[in-house]
Amino acid sequence: MRVLDADAHVEESPETWQFLDPALNARRPIPVTLPADTSFGSFNAVWIIDNKLRQSSANPTSMRIASEKGVSIAAQELTDVPARLADLDRFGIAQQVVYPSAWLGCLAEDVELEAALAASYNRFMAEQCGQASGRLGYAAVVPYRRPQAAVDELRRASAPGSAVSVFARGMEWDLPLSHPSLFSIYAEAERQNLAMAVHVGFGSPTISKLFEGIPRARANELPFIPPRGKGLVSGLLVQFAFSAILEAGIPSEFPRLRWVFLEIGAEWLVGALGRLSEPARREFWRCVENGTFFVSCEPDEDLPYLAQRFGEDCFVAASDYPHADDFRHDPIEDAFVRPGRLSAAQVEKVLSDNPRRLYAL
Repeated sequence: MRVLDADAHVEESPETWQFLDPALNARRPIPVTLPADTSFGSFNAVWIIDNKLRQSSANPTSMRIASEKGVSIAAQELTDVPARLADLDRFGIAQQVVYPSAWLGCLAEDVELEAALAASYNRFMAEQCGQASGRLGYAAVVPYRRPQAAVDELRRASAPGSAVSVFARGMEWDLPLSHPSLFSIYAEAERQNLAMAVHVGFGSPTISKLFEGIPRARANELPFIPPRGKGLVSGLLVQFAFSAILEAGIPSEFPRLRWVFLEIGAEWLVGALGRLSEPARREFWRCVENGTFFVSCEPDEDLPYLAQRFGEDCFVAASDYPHADDFRHDPIEDAFVRPGRLSAAQVEKVLSDNPRRLYAL
């Protein structure tokens, strides 16, 4: 079986921004390392972008925890492609689709700067993944607040051939993914045969701001997650996007566009489906039957029930490499192969066949 990792990550480094427009070089992202004895703990590094400390986005690899993940810094940053491929070999992964880390949060209020950062990120990822002999694909990032610029960026990012999806959070700068202003982006993704990937992240500054000044429930909580807002500002927004997309009939507008919902497990589907209107439920089942809706599942979920309830063709699996959280699975195949759970044929669908269809690989 050729395992395809449907959701891994890159930890951005200063090299990620090397293709920034020279006129914006003075405004490039700057990593800052903090003292080790602060409330940031081992997550003791941040980005300064657009004159603001970006605590809600993932931290750079200068943080202490980066050296505790069991993989090299260069492999995490994708500055050493052979090192990344060696890790894939070590973990039994034939191909891997790489998602951003810094873009889990909103990076720049200035949309023109954000667009320039996206262009540099995509060019860096295209060049690095292009060295991997087809084993690495990546999710392109786009400035959703400038739809035409996003369309233009998708065309540029698609040209080298290693972009396989388009990264989105459950909301984009407070905008629901069902907003008509985004339809031109979906049309271009469909035209370029790219999947739309709705990933956990902090895409609503307004919701995140609601939690400012509220003390954390535990001192060791991850510092980049708003206090007491963990589920609302990230995971629930992915579920919101799922409902909004179906209720708006977007799959019928773009019938060949594939969607995937990542890094919140799959058991939420049961309740989310029940809360949809009848037309939206019919839309969902059409998408499942047509092979245009996918969801990443976790090995500790009730996978036999999910397979019986939704079929076996809409689930994919992810390693979350190199993040250090509950979603990381090394090796990914070992996490899903458990006696009495899924059959060998079902495991092969989740780890190989389904992600290959999702990303058109």
